[in-house]
Amino acid sequence: MSAGCAAAALLSAGTAAVAVPAPVLPVKCVGTSDIQSDGLKDQPTPQTYKGTRSYVCSGDDLLVPTAVESVVEGTANSSCTKLSATTRETLTWPDGTTSEIEIPIEVAIEPGRADLRVTGTVMEGKYAGAGVTGTIPLPPCGLPARVAGPAALTITPTAPLA
Repeated sequence: MSAGCAAAALLSAGTAAVAVPAPVLPVKCVGTSDIQSDGLKDQPTPQTYKGTRSYVCSGDDLLVPTAVESVVEGTANSSCTKLSATTRETLTWPDGTTSEIEIPIEVAIEPGRADLRVTGTVMEGKYAGAGVTGTIPLPPCGLPARVAGPAALTITPTAPLA
């Protein structure tokens, strides 16, 4: 068989199927936040906070927009000018699975600023290992504080769900 015939035979045989991973799409959630805290003082003070967030999420493996509830809690050593906290947020998905998110926060509070951009990680559960970015309302200076307002969260999975 000549070289030309061998090349033609290979081309006509077709190419082997190559597995291409599905793209990983982020899960985007928008909603509201309602958090109770000890409030911020002029000097750094240990404090706790706890509350809820309600989101509507879409993307990745979610076939339709999905209502998701979460519980938020954390501890801080913050003042009216500096927020230093570790936030834990547990999202509960409609199928009963959860995503345990941890968000460390260390930022100067700018006067007049209404919200804060945060980053964290899904530590356990659905989307474990995924990066998280979000926007949360900032607490006002004063005691006690109820922080309510819009909230947004984006979960970026590291690989497609199996």
